[in-house]
Amino acid sequence: MEMLRQRFPEIVLVWSAVSFFVLLLELLLTNHTEELQLVGVIAALAGTIAAIAGLGSPALRRAALVALSLVALAGVAGTLVHWREGAEERAEYAYEYDEVYEEGEGAPPPLAPLGLAGTALLAGLAILARDR
Repeated sequence: MEMLRQRFPEIVLVWSAVSFFVLLLELLLTNHTEELQLVGVIAALAGTIAAIAGLGSPALRRAALVALSLVALAGVAGTLVHWREGAEERAEYAYEYDEVYEEGEGAPPPLAPLGLAGTALLAGLAILARDR
């Protein structure tokens, strides 16, 4: 238990790096790679690298905090984009219920990018909690 307490920030950073990487894989596997969608892919990759960098020297940690702040902003911006696109699709959905689901498409999940922002904030807090 003592080891867990001593290494908790590092454990959170590794978990965050894995979370960012899994999100990156999900975005790539679902072809979330067109135009503005690339922001999410780039942010997930940057988050993975920044969380790993947070395990390094103090200079790397400062750079990682800046990168994670940008990733968090990208997550919030993505939420706004998803929300706007979702509202447009929900309006169309009222008229085209059958067509939307026959094509296998629907409104983007409005809060999905907040996972990116939340993981970035968690990783940033873990970096700030490191004392080594």
